[in-house]
Amino acid sequence: MGMTSMALAPPGERKPILAWAAIGCITIAIMLAFIGQFGNSWLVQNDDSIENGSGQVSLGLSDIKVDCTGVAQEQSCIQLAYVLLAEDMDEAATESPPSDPIVKGSIENYCENTYSLTISFAGDNQEFRNQAGDDRENCLSNDSAGGITGITMWIAMLGLLSSVIMLTVSSIGKELPANAQQYGRLSSFIGGGLAILGAMIWLLMKYDFDGDFDNGSSFYFIIIAGILAIVAGILDTVDKR
Repeated sequence: MGMTSMALAPPGERKPILAWAAIGCITIAIMLAFIGQFGNSWLVQNDDSIENGSGQVSLGLSDIKVDCTGVAQEQSCIQLAYVLLAEDMDEAATESPPSDPIVKGSIENYCENTYSLTISFAGDNQEFRNQAGDDRENCLSNDSAGGITGITMWIAMLGLLSSVIMLTVSSIGKELPANAQQYGRLSSFIGGGLAILGAMIWLLMKYDFDGDFDNGSSFYFIIIAGILAIVAGILDTVDKR
């Protein structure tokens, strides 16, 4: 009888299983949000749009990557990507490109350089020049979308990081200044909501180059991170009850 009483938890004492599950969800959410934030796979070129001699193109929030691996004319692919992604296209055209088949640069450089190159071939064809201007604006919308989403994601990750600290402190029975640990659940909901909001902003603002690109893994990592953060808040709510 005595041993049975010792094995039982004191009346009214909550079991911390759900609280630690919430902390686990938040931790995974932070990892996924970090990978998504800095990943170069928000937009990924689909197989149908890849031409002979061109590499696989993928976009992050601010950068663009061209992978020329396995392309028949690999060096030509690297040369073209190096020029289009350079800050100074004219100077890059006179330089020897790197041997690395993966070339990275900013989305803004790519949009501006592609526009300049198109205009140089357009001559006096006003219709062609107007179309090049429209394409430039559409292309730059990805840079704008990435900028706003990136800021939103930094705030979201700050909220998630604060949440995991608060929930951990609360679970081990400690206190933070001003009793801040009690806001861990709220911070989790806010961080998760902002992550999903950031992804939705990007989804609405981005340009998929006339259907040649599909949403990539980085986008879905952010959505999953947001959902996990909200689930963590729900778990903590149930745990407190």
